[in-house]
Amino acid sequence: MNIKKIAERLREELGLVEKVLRDNLHSAIHIIPELSSYILDSGGKRFRPMVAILASRLCGCDDDRASIAGAVVEYIHTATLLHDDVVDEADKRRGRLAARKIWGNQASVLVGDFLFAKSFYLMTEHLPPEALKVMAKACVSLAEGEILQLIKSFDVETTEEDYYRIIYGKTAALISASCEVGAVMGSDEHQREALVEYGTQIGYAFQISDDILDIAGDPKKTGKPVGIDFREGKVTLPLILSLKEATKAEKRMVRDLLLQDEFNQENFERVKEVILKYNGIEKAKERVRMHGKRAKEALSCFSDCWEKRALEAIADYLSEREY
Repeated sequence: MNIKKIAERLREELGLVEKVLRDNLHSAIHIIPELSSYILDSGGKRFRPMVAILASRLCGCDDDRASIAGAVVEYIHTATLLHDDVVDEADKRRGRLAARKIWGNQASVLVGDFLFAKSFYLMTEHLPPEALKVMAKACVSLAEGEILQLIKSFDVETTEEDYYRIIYGKTAALISASCEVGAVMGSDEHQREALVEYGTQIGYAFQISDDILDIAGDPKKTGKPVGIDFREGKVTLPLILSLKEATKAEKRMVRDLLLQDEFNQENFERVKEVILKYNGIEKAKERVRMHGKRAKEALSCFSDCWEKRALEAIADYLSEREY
């Protein structure tokens, strides 16, 4: 079982997610549906809606609320992408011009705010009150993670603890909430806790694998060049693990290269040499596999079924992800 086969099996549910996403973009302010549609059409896998639907089905929710929950988390995720591109001064998003390069920073931020607001409106209209609490908590974590990442930018003293706090906030919290919001519509408390843990672990795996691909990925497969994190001053796990063993001179060199005013591909390659020298990529891949294993273990309280196997397959996919 792979991601494409899972998406095919969930075609009807994911189709409803798309309908909810499109139907709720209507506004007399033309830039809102234009900009929102542009980024929603930019090639995302709908990963978070997929796990929200699977979690809902696993916990016995067999109505349209699962797809509405999926649309909610996709709106929130899309809003964060708009905001992130402004903060990071990004020029591209998934191989296309970032929305901010077409409509400007102010419009990108404000349309992101619109999507946040729309997600909460949908929850109050269609989902149980507990779902609102789950997603609000995740949004607090999102903001905290992004702010901490900003504070730790260009800091070679960034620790593993710092890194995990960042990626919990910016990635794992929303994926975990995607699972939990499905669980609140049908599970007992033990099952809900299990899905929170599953979502957290695959969230860690997702972000660490993303950070690996930024260093050693194939741009033809990923659709984006390597070294973006380096350009933005993000100190990620492969580098953190390598700097633990690096000499003082190497650590000083990495710091100096990060702090240079202009991004330079040659400088990125020099940092990459340090990472490869100390096996930072392989060590980070081992973490991805560890988190994938923990995610699957978290599902042990559920009886065997297609939804459980699909969630397990997603954990396996993240462990070997190449794009």
